[in-house]
Amino acid sequence: MRYAIAALSARRPFSVACMAAFVIQSAHSAETTTAPADPSDPLLTNDSTQALTGGIHTLPVVTINAARPVRPAFAPDTPGVVETITRRQIDAHNTVNTEDALKYVPNLMVRKRFIGDRNSVFSGRDFNEMQSARGLVYADGLLLSNLLGSSYGYPPRWSLIAPDDIAQVEVLYGPFSALYPGNSIGSTVQITTRKPEKLEASLDTQFFTQRYNDPYGFAQSFGGNHQSARIADRVGRFWYSLTLDRLENNSQPMQYAAPNGTYNPSFGTPVPVTGAATDIGPNGRPRVFVGPQMIERTQQLTETVRMGYAFTDHIDATLTLGHWENHYKDRAQTFLTDAAGNPVYGGNVTIGGRNYTLSPSAFSPANGDQENWLYAFGLNAKLDSGWRLSSTVSAYDVSHDVLRSATTAPPASLGGGAGTIFHGDGTGWRTFDLKAESPSVAGHTFTLGYHFDNYFLRNETYSTPNWLYGAPVTLASTYRGDTRTQAVYGQDAWRFAAGWLATLGLRYERWDAYDGALGNASSTLGYADRGANALSPKASVQWQATDNWRFRVSFATGTRFPTVAELFQGTVSNNALVNNNPGLRPEKAIDWDFTAERDVGVGVVRASIFQSDLRDSIYSQTTISGATTVTNISNVDRVRVRGVELAFSGQNVLLRGLDLDANVSASNARTLEDSANPGYQGNRWPRIPVVRANLLASYRFNEQWLASVGVRYSGRQYNTLDNSDVNPDVYGGTSSFTVIDLKARYKIDRHWLASIGVDNLTDRRYYVFHPYPGRTFYGELKWSL
Repeated sequence: MRYAIAALSARRPFSVACMAAFVIQSAHSAETTTAPADPSDPLLTNDSTQALTGGIHTLPVVTINAARPVRPAFAPDTPGVVETITRRQIDAHNTVNTEDALKYVPNLMVRKRFIGDRNSVFSGRDFNEMQSARGLVYADGLLLSNLLGSSYGYPPRWSLIAPDDIAQVEVLYGPFSALYPGNSIGSTVQITTRKPEKLEASLDTQFFTQRYNDPYGFAQSFGGNHQSARIADRVGRFWYSLTLDRLENNSQPMQYAAPNGTYNPSFGTPVPVTGAATDIGPNGRPRVFVGPQMIERTQQLTETVRMGYAFTDHIDATLTLGHWENHYKDRAQTFLTDAAGNPVYGGNVTIGGRNYTLSPSAFSPANGDQENWLYAFGLNAKLDSGWRLSSTVSAYDVSHDVLRSATTAPPASLGGGAGTIFHGDGTGWRTFDLKAESPSVAGHTFTLGYHFDNYFLRNETYSTPNWLYGAPVTLASTYRGDTRTQAVYGQDAWRFAAGWLATLGLRYERWDAYDGALGNASSTLGYADRGANALSPKASVQWQATDNWRFRVSFATGTRFPTVAELFQGTVSNNALVNNNPGLRPEKAIDWDFTAERDVGVGVVRASIFQSDLRDSIYSQTTISGATTVTNISNVDRVRVRGVELAFSGQNVLLRGLDLDANVSASNARTLEDSANPGYQGNRWPRIPVVRANLLASYRFNEQWLASVGVRYSGRQYNTLDNSDVNPDVYGGTSSFTVIDLKARYKIDRHWLASIGVDNLTDRRYYVFHPYPGRTFYGELKWSL
């Protein structure tokens, strides 16, 4: 732990101040008694209140075991499928990062390539990891989603919520609620954080390691560690929570370098080499690899302060301040050696009697530094009339984002030399939300609201004579642009008869894109401003047939507008656009869901049938312009996803102490129309597997011991629109896989917990384009006040 404190002290004054506050407050030994839950407390849901007062029985809302029940982030009358992950379930996971809480959620997958992956996006029922703008993540109503782009490079800012701060996580499937933006056409994740009732403090340290062996002869151990500290308290009407989090890890290779089969005479006489690896690529053709790339070392530091104050019994405010730093290095290794045994990193080479060209940058190193800030303020009020008002304003700033990359080969480049400098400073977003909820009037409960967001992207890349320390010299590329969305919405939850609930909603959105530009050293292209409107109706009917049975049918449309990066981010080559499309049309979803739920005493069984019909789906594909082939972000005219889900979540199943979560989903995702590439019609949509399934079984032997077994399965899927990747279980492919996870936790006494675990017990080698981790071992020791 001294190492963690020293590392924090070496950072910024904010870190030191936070740690000092933690140490001082930890010395405070006064404790308060937590009062029992009050049925009239506005934090309790309708279902929770009925449970306390003996009211009408409905299907239970699962909450964590706590003195004060956790209020669901989604309203009880939310017109769609909502899955809840409680703190009790999260404790049964091998959890290092916040996104690990979603490991076993039905029909959802987090693309987490290694512990500390800064690009952890998630996929769901009808969208994949390359469509990140179709997934929303909130924490206490505060938007954490990075909607600057839509791909693996725009993940939610998970790290601004520490895993130990989580009270519960909920997932809403589809765009069925008018309260959420068009980006909810995929899934919406709501994280509810813990708010203290008395003094709380904890220190946690974790260690993890994997032995990685690839099919090409590369083998190495990779590991890291994670420390966190938390202190929270409530003093009268004021409460606060302070969290410090530090993580460092070394990843397995993310990519593999391949030589160019075209000989380049300017690189000199070919050098005969040995050590190259071969395999059959995803497209079924032989290929050559010369070494692993992007072996990343990451060091991350996060500080989060949350506080709240109740001015009266009916008015309260919250303030959130988050700070995240990431310092990373990407390195590579060569398989190749010459006749004298010296490593070969670039130039013309001869492999197996054939000449190849190896780019000088194939193994070049890169160093990155990122610093992000989050500011948010929320105000809530309950009027004497029974109306509830809430507002949230937030700002997210990328204050520092620099990536320095060498353009020359090692080993010389490790000490400096020519390179590039990427700057992403000045990028960020602003949001504002205002919501009003009425009391029930003649069976009607109304929700009205306004939403505003502004996303702005500022990226520049320069050449430099020294990639390690040199100043930028010549502009290589630049892109920038803004989007703005405003929305108003209304929703009515109408209990029109005993056991019946109809929820009707309408959302209007106005979107604008402006100030877009793309350029290089010789020219800059400006784009005309654009705007679009969308009207999205929602309707749902729910029937509580008996005490144990509930049925719901839901219909909704939703519109997801293009992001700044999809419109403006790319390169200029002879005035041609590459990897962006300023003329993109918004994508529109038309969704249906029929769900039946049954309370079986120890838990709830759910069965859902769903369909999502996507028009103008935004995706990256290859198009032809004259004699030139250009990779572009384009609209696919129509994509349809149909599927079924079965899920069960229960406690004390068959025997006391045994909790069980099991789910399976089957999907048929197809490209129905694609005017840009008619040959793709009828193909399976990329990265949506035919079958997904998860199982988490945890058993509490007694107050001290907890053990769990988790199984994650993902079936056959494709990585390309043309479905040409016929060999999925190699680098660049998308594997089917089954992985098994284990965990054991022991409560030593009232202050100390120890845990050990393993993910991917069988060391399954699988890929979602990138290779995923091998068998990974975990160890954890936690102290709590």
